[in-house]
Amino acid sequence: MSRTIIHLDVPDFHIAVERVLEPRLLHRPVAVAVQTATRALVYSTSSEARQNGVYRGMALDAARKNCPDLTVLAPRNDLYSRATQAVIAILRQFSPVIEPLRFGHAYLDMTGSQRLFGSFKDAACKAQKEIHNRLRLDANAGVASNKLVSKVASDVVYCNGEQLGLCDVQRGHESNFLAPLEVGFLPGVRRPVKQQLYELNIRLIREMTRVSSEHLQLVFGRFGLVLYERARGVDNRPVQPPKKAPEIVEVETLQQDSNDFDELMHLMFRALYAASRRLREKEWTTRRLVIELTYSDHKNSLAQQCFVCTQDEYLLTTRAQQVLQKCLTRRVRVRKLTLKLCDLAPVPQQLSLFDTPENQDPRRAALTQAMDRIRNRYGEQAIQFGRAA
Repeated sequence: MSRTIIHLDVPDFHIAVERVLEPRLLHRPVAVAVQTATRALVYSTSSEARQNGVYRGMALDAARKNCPDLTVLAPRNDLYSRATQAVIAILRQFSPVIEPLRFGHAYLDMTGSQRLFGSFKDAACKAQKEIHNRLRLDANAGVASNKLVSKVASDVVYCNGEQLGLCDVQRGHESNFLAPLEVGFLPGVRRPVKQQLYELNIRLIREMTRVSSEHLQLVFGRFGLVLYERARGVDNRPVQPPKKAPEIVEVETLQQDSNDFDELMHLMFRALYAASRRLREKEWTTRRLVIELTYSDHKNSLAQQCFVCTQDEYLLTTRAQQVLQKCLTRRVRVRKLTLKLCDLAPVPQQLSLFDTPENQDPRRAALTQAMDRIRNRYGEQAIQFGRAA
């Protein structure tokens, strides 16, 4: 069965979501940036800001000089995540095979759904209207036989400035559709690659199709073969829904941002003991511990460590202290600590011959079980470790 894919894209997603909540931002130059950070960079911009010379990745000070009327908003990733999930929930009405990209972008595999929604173009139009009516967000859509061409089709609509724009590329016309476009429309052709192509006097995609794959590989290495296929609209990648491995997550948010090591260690112990208790309740073991710190300037640092499969919180405590020390790489105050236990597996029914001595102390296991029984009977506060109390 021939594949049909829709790419939906809410342009300037961060700004669009903020404008839904604050209509006064409509038709004004708006940017998203961390204003408290030293040498802050612009994270996202509205079309009005771009018309005034403000672009993504630009220093915030330079952006304000270019556009004195610029409204700068602090990033709210939790809000953008919730808005993205709301968009995905609507799209699930049209296809069970969805691949979310970043905020406000997704691929839908519509193969075999014509009896339900009619033509694929009509299905894309219905999805756009549903997103607009329920969330007040305007999405552009590209319909094509593969992910590459559908993505380019939605980008073309965006560049034309159409609201609720829709571009349907007929099967077999992929190469003709791409030919007159600039090479920058191809995914992966960023500024360095684009500059190299310009130096080769290649500005349009049709000009790239006249170059052999050998010559492109000579200049770009293995990526040259990718460019050769993309210029012809060839893309065999399937739409892949995200696969989330089971994990246990504990999040501790500081009442006031701090880089005090003792306070961070206290929060880490509290998160660890809560996570290890959940681990034992589910009768799982873990072999990887991850700690992620979110700083006051909204940047993150992450560290992790692998070890023998265990649910022993004493062993996890030693590992967690080492991971936290590796994770603290900046002098900026910390806002949030996230601890994850990953690579989970059921507790083995048979003891292994190769367990390390630190993972098979029966006295420690008996003590942990006794503490769990006390907590089950008298509550979580009945018995605690001093460093987590």
